[in-house]
Order: sequence, then C-alpha cells, then structure tokens
Amino acid sequence: MKPALTLDITPLLESQWTGIPVFTRRLVQALDPHLDLHFCMGPNGVPGDAVRQAIRISTGTYLRDAIDAAVETVVKEAARPTIDPAIPLLYPSVKPSPGAAMREASTIHDISTLVMPDTHMPENVAFHLDPLRDQMASDEAVFCCSEATREALCTYLPWVRPRTRVMYQYVDWPEGFEAMDRNQPAIRLGRYAVVIGTVEPRKNLRLLLRALEEPSVAADDLHFVVIGARGWMADQALAQLSPEAQARISFTGFISEFAKYRLLRHAEFLVYPSVYEGFGIPAVEAMSLGKPVLASLSSSFPEVIGPAGLFFDPFSVDGFVAALEEMSNPSVQAELAAQAMPQAARFNAGVMAAPVLEWLAGG
Repeated sequence: MKPALTLDITPLLESQWTGIPVFTRRLVQALDPHLDLHFCMGPNGVPGDAVRQAIRISTGTYLRDAIDAAVETVVKEAARPTIDPAIPLLYPSVKPSPGAAMREASTIHDISTLVMPDTHMPENVAFHLDPLRDQMASDEAVFCCSEATREALCTYLPWVRPRTRVMYQYVDWPEGFEAMDRNQPAIRLGRYAVVIGTVEPRKNLRLLLRALEEPSVAADDLHFVVIGARGWMADQALAQLSPEAQARISFTGFISEFAKYRLLRHAEFLVYPSVYEGFGIPAVEAMSLGKPVLASLSSSFPEVIGPAGLFFDPFSVDGFVAALEEMSNPSVQAELAAQAMPQAARFNAGVMAAPVLEWLAGG
C-alpha cells in the first residue's frame, strides 16, 4: 500500500502557470507514482481527477470550474469533503494557517524579504515575515528549494534547521516542443543572449544596461533579449543610454512557454544578473537545452549552475563585462555548453520526490 499524502493545490488555481504553480504541478507529477495522493484547497478536499486533468491541459481555469461544479452538487456547504487530519499535509508554498493536519510541512522558495529587506516595500516584508515563524513552528518538515535557501533561512532562524530539507525542482518541457520548433521559421535576431531580469534592485538588470555603454560591449554585435515586461522603470533607465545601446536590447513582454523555449534553444547563452534567487529555474531551463549560463556569484547560482556557467560580481560592471567577454569566446562557450545538459539532468522528478518520501517514512 502506498503512503498517503494530502497536497494543497491552491497555487494551481491561477489561470497562467508560472513560478509556484509550475512548481506545484511538477511536485504532483513527481509524487503521483509513489504515493496515494489526496488534494485540498484550504480545509476542503479537491477531486483528484480534476487536478490531474488540469495538469494535462496546464491551466487553472479548468480546475476552478471543476471545483465550482463540485460545490454546486452539494446541497449544504457543510457537506463538502474535508481533509483527513491523520494524513500528512504538504503545502507547496507557505501555509495559510497551521493545524489542519497532525503532520504538516511547507515549502520555502524565496526569502529575499529576510535576506534583502531593503529591496522590498516595508508592507511586503511584514506580509511575508510576520506569519513565517508561526507557520514553521507547526511544521514537522520545512522544504527549501536549494541548499543556499536553507542556509540563509537557518542563519536568520537557527531553531528551524533540524526540520529543514532541500527539495530541488526540475524542468520538463512538453514533448511536442522540439518538433514544433523545427517547423517554425528561423529566429532572425542574429547573435543574441537571453536575459532574465528587471530593473528592480534585486533583479539587477541595470548592471547590463550600464555595461552596454562599455567600449568592449558596444563594439560587439551580440543582442540581448529580456524575457519579461519592460515596465516604466526600464523606460527611465533606457532613456539614459545612447540610441546605439538601446538598439542592442529588447523586451519580450509576457510570452508563452513555447516562445520561451524557442528563444532559449537558439540563444548563445543565458544571462542571469539577479542579486538573489531562491533557486533559479530559468538557469535549469537554459541548461536543459544545452545552453551555458552567465550568472551572479550569489545565492543559489553556483549550486544550481555548477560547471555549466561563468560567474561575476553582481555589483561590478567591470566584473560583468570581463565575464561577458569570456563567455563570448566560442571555445569557452562550447566547453561550458558541454556541461549544461548533464548539470540540468541532476534535477529530475526522482530528486524532487526523494525528500518528501523520506519525510513520510520518518527519515
């Protein structure tokens, strides 16, 4: 008989799945072969068939409709199925309230509000940190998305260390993407690198913008494609650049998973200048497609990227420019690219499931 686990699937109610909803979907798929999975949204049970169908079509819209339909068939609200408190309960993010089950665990993805509070609005810091201690105090296990996240958490809250375990995420592109890409017109951008970042201080895109005016970077023909919205802060920063520098960078806005796949697959490498990340799934996405990563020497990046990347001081334009020049060397790029897919393969469904299975087994 498989061990039982209740998994809170509230993140899957989002219409567009990015970030924690994608993490939740992968967690369901990693655990499903090994466990008797039950699902909940708060204290109420959610039909497993509805969750699995939503995962197959990759949208929370279906799941919301299925839950609403299930509620309509119940004559009285009190008759809605509730979770069994005897079955361990895992939250793929922080828990909304403690005490729903006798054994509980939650997941910590990003503690930048703890590590870098100056990069957040005070109300956001209070919103994330005020309930965190109470939530973890009732946890039997606290899953951290990287060793770096665990160490940072335990530095600030040392009492939680015995409860912590590392749960790595993985990348799983849809099977049809490769064939779809082969049947698309070529991407006509010339030489380009994909960039993950925004102008906000923690994401550190300003480092790249400042580097664009450096002579060695200005003389190169490499284009930079930033995945994500441009935003008014970026407009202000770009206005300070020369027209030539502005022409070297473009913003995609919100794009589909397939568009992101195509951009990464045909790029020379990924640039990830963020000062702090809990894990950095875009780095694994790039590596899974054989692309090396140019990243900050900070937080989880060395742990996740390993031998498939070059690293730079996220506060030094000169350091970034030097690393960019090295990465632009074809022989260096090829050497790092050879390490990319093996490094990405270290993060897989079995690795994600293992710490949860160990927790349930009492290990």
